[in-house]
Amino acid sequence: MPSRRIPSVEEAYKLFNDDPYKPLSHWADEWECSHERVRQLREQCGFPPISSIDHGIARIVIDRLYSGKYSLTVRDLYDDLPIGLEKFMTWCKEDPAIWLGVLHAQQYIKEKSWNPDEKQCTKCGELQKIDRFGKTQKYKDGRQKICNNCVQNPSGKLEEIQKKKEKLEQLRQKLDN
Repeated sequence: MPSRRIPSVEEAYKLFNDDPYKPLSHWADEWECSHERVRQLREQCGFPPISSIDHGIARIVIDRLYSGKYSLTVRDLYDDLPIGLEKFMTWCKEDPAIWLGVLHAQQYIKEKSWNPDEKQCTKCGELQKIDRFGKTQKYKDGRQKICNNCVQNPSGKLEEIQKKKEKLEQLRQKLDN
């Protein structure tokens, strides 16, 4: 029979406290015991079950949804979190407040797609205020894809010409002196 390295309750408390989101299966592999024994030890130490709803993590997910960089089903959203999509969806079913937060975030992003505050120019790549883009009915946000500066100066030649004029003026001033 293999020797097991199961820690005492006091030692387990310190370990669980240092890494509260480490999966039980990892502890079980490390201690060479069953997943169930690790769950029992965690319970004896006074820690809540990992499956219980963590409103702090739910808030992080909802904030990420508000940013517009992620949608609910994108797995990258959960990469650095101790839960995955399936667990979060379970939390949404168990707690209506979390589900309402998700719905509100999705509605906010949908509204912002129709009425944004900022937009990225497809030519220069700069993120600018929406009023720096011409109006058009062609796109859903009602603004052109290219900013007014790029429309007025399509190839950047105007700036180059201006710089050359300034250099010429400086040379003329030097020659006059």
